[in-house]
Amino acid sequence: MTEFLLILLAACLANNLVTDHLLGVSPLLAAAQKINVAVDMAIAVTGVTTLVAFITCLLDTLFITPLHLENYRLLILVMTVVCVCQASRIIPGRYLPRLFDRDGRFYPLLLMNCALLGVTLLNVQQDTGLLGSLFFGAGASLGFSLILLGFTAINLRLTVTDLPAPFKGLPLQMITLGIISLAFSGLTTLAP
Repeated sequence: MTEFLLILLAACLANNLVTDHLLGVSPLLAAAQKINVAVDMAIAVTGVTTLVAFITCLLDTLFITPLHLENYRLLILVMTVVCVCQASRIIPGRYLPRLFDRDGRFYPLLLMNCALLGVTLLNVQQDTGLLGSLFFGAGASLGFSLILLGFTAINLRLTVTDLPAPFKGLPLQMITLGIISLAFSGLTTLAP
């Protein structure tokens, strides 16, 4: 159990998808305008990423590797991510209408989130097993949510600050992400 907790913490803090691997930056910038949108996006990404990590590891273990389909791994994993995103739009959309409204507000952000595919490929590369992949997916999605909520709070604070014109908007957001990445790089000693 200690090994799985270390996998979770390392994926959340030390090997964060946004700060360490630069995955999922575009949905981060898109959802960082309002705190309620960021919370909804964090909930959606946490659920979908954990599910995608488990399902793709299961597919790799039971289907891709035994049948020697390594050349088609990327295609199979991309199609799996698309199917899980579509299922997450239909099934939880009935029970959590705030997350997936009629406009499908989070569907494009989830579908275009390269963090989902990054988690699946990192899972295959690390080969931690089914339970380890579940913890890795949960840790990676919690790390993404942590960065998303923190970045949104900082972004909202910076929008009311008097700044020079060249720094307003995207340049300041990129500088802020760089500083957050530097702060998280100090946590790399936690990785197993």
